[in-house]
Amino acid sequence: MAEKKKKNESDGKWFGPYKGSKENGGRPTYVHKKKVGDKWVSSSSNKARVDYEKKTGKKLSKDQTVDHKDNNHNNDSKGNLRVLSRSANTAKENKRRAGKKENEK
Repeated sequence: MAEKKKKNESDGKWFGPYKGSKENGGRPTYVHKKKVGDKWVSSSSNKARVDYEKKTGKKLSKDQTVDHKDNNHNNDSKGNLRVLSRSANTAKENKRRAGKKENEK
């Protein structure tokens, strides 16, 4: 059963974490619902990103991503998370995947 997270009412409501889809590598996500005018608007955020922002009190820009230092996406401890630019995180992941393919030969 998913845990319901609630911030102040003006910020909307947070739900989750939920298991991610194949498209995002199965990484857990939170769903955020807020009222805009007379309609409810939903968005989703990566669990590690939300947890990092909550633990550090820092709001990340869209070009920043949260990286797991040990590559274990289930380890969301504060000491295992760090901020990388989107390009640096993509390069790290590509390097990891290339090494993985090399080891499979």
